[in-house]
Amino acid sequence: MGFDEVHKMDITGDGVDETVGVRRNEDGSVEYHVDIDGDGTADMKAVDTDGDGVIDHVLLDNDGDGKYDAAVVDADGDGEMDAVAEK
Repeated sequence: MGFDEVHKMDITGDGVDETVGVRRNEDGSVEYHVDIDGDGTADMKAVDTDGDGVIDHVLLDNDGDGKYDAAVVDADGDGEMDAVAEK
């Protein structure tokens, strides 16, 4: 699956640019796939479910195995992440 856009930007704040693939879905949602460690596989996927520019949940691959093992969610829709679930 390809991306609609690919950007280089410092997502982690460490001064090193990460690769961010952007996918705009037919339902209006937008996914941001972020390769933090530069191995070509996304370590984080941030999702804006309604396309309003606010991230609604983030999936994280904390152990680098290519599978998401934690989720951070804006449960009340206020734009602030407030719930964490780990697998």
